[in-house]
Amino acid sequence: MPSFEYKALDMGGKKHQGFIDADSERQARQLLRDKNLLPNQINSVRQQKSGKQWFQPKVSVQHLALFTQQLAVLIQSGIAIEDALQATTEQSDSKPLRTALQGVKGKVREGQSIAEGMAEFPGVFPPVYQALVGAGEKSGDLGRVLLQLADYTERNQQLRNTVLQAAIYPIVLTLVATVIIAVLMAYVVPKVVEQFDHVGQQLPLLTRIMISISDFVVNSGSLLLAAIAAVIIIFQYCYRRPAFKLSIHTKLLRLPVLAKLLINLETARMLNTLNIMLNSGAPLLDALKISEQTAGNTYFKGLLSEIAEKVREGGSLNKAMEKLRLFPPITVFMVANGEITGELALSLKKSAEQQENQLNNIIAITTRLVEPILIVVFGLIVLAIVLAILLPIMQLNDLTQI
Repeated sequence: MPSFEYKALDMGGKKHQGFIDADSERQARQLLRDKNLLPNQINSVRQQKSGKQWFQPKVSVQHLALFTQQLAVLIQSGIAIEDALQATTEQSDSKPLRTALQGVKGKVREGQSIAEGMAEFPGVFPPVYQALVGAGEKSGDLGRVLLQLADYTERNQQLRNTVLQAAIYPIVLTLVATVIIAVLMAYVVPKVVEQFDHVGQQLPLLTRIMISISDFVVNSGSLLLAAIAAVIIIFQYCYRRPAFKLSIHTKLLRLPVLAKLLINLETARMLNTLNIMLNSGAPLLDALKISEQTAGNTYFKGLLSEIAEKVREGGSLNKAMEKLRLFPPITVFMVANGEITGELALSLKKSAEQQENQLNNIIAITTRLVEPILIVVFGLIVLAIVLAILLPIMQLNDLTQI
């Protein structure tokens, strides 16, 4: 039975909104009237999903993980799936998630599986999420798989937060320092240096350089900002093209420090996905296919496709990874050991933990190095500005003593 989202007024003029199940929009309006509600807006959940929205609200990882945990507990308690979905819908604080869950519940009432219902809302439930729910339904142990999925979702979010936190600090520091230096060059330096125009002596070289830079900032600063904005817009436009995006992602994996960090991040994400997929009973080929969709780097995604093709041809996972010469040797060794012992999922889990620890160590070391380097660089720039102001003063004092 389809679900409809409504907004209505009661007899006292108070606003109400929520969801109602009905065979048609006409029946939904009649059901609302039976409750003494005057509907003024009714939208099918499916219509909301299928319509193209440029600013479609997103579901946070925290909301998705919490819903997954709640649904797992309810299902393991023996509650019917439809009732469990209804309970989690009412419990959720995320409107996009509630809307999607109403649609999933409608699909379940029509006799479809939860995974099939979630497939109708790819913006809310990622491909790996749909695949794991489907694998859990097939294995008959959906509750256990959902608990693993909640943990998987949180771990991926922690990996992402670790990288973002490491990148945010130097970016913010650079922006703040740049703004301060720009203000000094545009307002402070000209005001101070113009006091020495009547001296008639040639200003020191450093001061003349700072004056030239200051004049450029004042006279051409707006043009520079416009040029930077234009470059960003052009880059974003080109980045949408697959060939350009692949080229950028390939070059990123060749940079000295960043390449190691990205490889560790993508490897940890791949190993986590393979681990939970295999634990839920999914075949290795299906797990590799899903792991392709979770990769953030386009070039790395292509490598996963090559690995899947090698495995499909009868090769082992570790040999396919070894031939690419990109994955860390310890990861290849642990995968090989897991294939030999028949405990591939366990080996993948341990290898993923090892990669996450190494990633955290790299980020910690890099952050500790970048911070003092930025402080020294911007400190030297400020020192140069101060010297550019002080040198004419010292020169003037020498002239007055003579």
